[in-house]
Amino acid sequence: MKPVALALSVLLLASLASLHAAAPPAKPNVIFILADDSGFADFGCYGHPYARTPNIDRLAAEGTRFTQFYATGVTCCPARTGLMTSWLPARYSTYPANGGFADRVTITELLHKNGYATGHFGKWHMGPEAKNGTYGIDTVGAEAEEGGRKKRSDGHGSRDAHIYDDAITFLEQHRSGPFYLNVWSHISHHTIAPPPRYVDRFKDVVVDESKFSAAMREKFAICRARGGDVSEHMRRYLADINSMDDDIGRLLKRLDELGLRDNTIVVFSSDQGPADIRASSEDDPDKKRKRAKTKAGGKEVEYARLDAMGYAGEFRGGKHGMFEGGVRVPWIVRWPGHVPAQRVDDKSVLSGADWLPTLCAITGVTINANDFDGEDTSAAWLGQGAHVRTKPLLWKTSAVGSDACIREGRWKLIRPTRKNGAEVALYDIGSDPGEKHNLVSQHPDVVKNLSARLAAWVANLPKTYIKTDDPDK
Repeated sequence: MKPVALALSVLLLASLASLHAAAPPAKPNVIFILADDSGFADFGCYGHPYARTPNIDRLAAEGTRFTQFYATGVTCCPARTGLMTSWLPARYSTYPANGGFADRVTITELLHKNGYATGHFGKWHMGPEAKNGTYGIDTVGAEAEEGGRKKRSDGHGSRDAHIYDDAITFLEQHRSGPFYLNVWSHISHHTIAPPPRYVDRFKDVVVDESKFSAAMREKFAICRARGGDVSEHMRRYLADINSMDDDIGRLLKRLDELGLRDNTIVVFSSDQGPADIRASSEDDPDKKRKRAKTKAGGKEVEYARLDAMGYAGEFRGGKHGMFEGGVRVPWIVRWPGHVPAQRVDDKSVLSGADWLPTLCAITGVTINANDFDGEDTSAAWLGQGAHVRTKPLLWKTSAVGSDACIREGRWKLIRPTRKNGAEVALYDIGSDPGEKHNLVSQHPDVVKNLSARLAAWVANLPKTYIKTDDPDK
């Protein structure tokens, strides 16, 4: 070969090699599995002494488990609002479960425009219209379209087995990718309904209350005071969680069979903390719940409520409240070769509002960060260091004058504004995650600063809210 030709060949090969090296990786698929009303510590990998969750535990072992991840709301719709739109739910003047997300862009719309096939199967609770095309979702499962009507188990699969069946079909149809898939369970929302064969797996469980936190032992005491058998109700709850874990295992197995494991981000979480068994008590101040209980059969419904044995670990409180047990939830991310395996991140403070900007960063979708309440936390996902927030975490329910809460750094301030006798509370979450010690009197400067930050945020929220019933009972 002549020298000139040889040189040209070398240059051509070098150019091709350079182009190959610069070629962007394939867009990752995304599967988001969301439990309903499950506690932070309801799973083996998060410390439950009796849970059998081998598939969720395997996800954690093969990826990174985060211990400071926060829901954006204290009930189901607000938590989903933050995840889908990266907007804090109190910013909507109409409750999104009834009015939808108005003109706010969703993660599914953004990814759909970026070439993703999008699907949603399971619980909806994001507005009055659930059909193909809503929020840029190509395929909306029939259950969501029909208003969330639940199919009952045939006694073999979980009560959510059909959701996972549909999700697996979606995987098979879109195996060429890229795809984004919501798989949103009803488990472990009331009413707990595990098939008998799952309950039988836990027939030998006798609760040793010393294995649980003081907060959980209070729940046990309430259960006994209302005539419940702690071990019986725990068995049913564990069975419900175990049945969901089985379905997750089926989904992951099919993902592997289709050869999609390595290029798929799988995330597992819960919308907010566990339900409180006191939700059906006679002294419940929520009259709507009392009416629902009476209509549905009184004592039978109350006894069924005692199945709500969700465990928040050392954290205080649960669903409907702004204590850690209500807003701190599990967050597991697996992406082989990208997200470090067998890792626990206990430093990064993450929020459901971060889901949208983080996925946009990973998938190459350009957004204006100022349009969203969340932050890009992809570096923490990828093991490149703990995420340090520049925006505080904020909570408020959709009502003028309702309680509000802020977490910034190690501090968390809860400021009740209703006339319910509650006092302002300041907690050092770093040293007191169980929120046992109110430090208001010891740190007036911190209280003043956080109160001002919280008041400034509240001042920019809607001055009126359209009153609608929360369909999440």
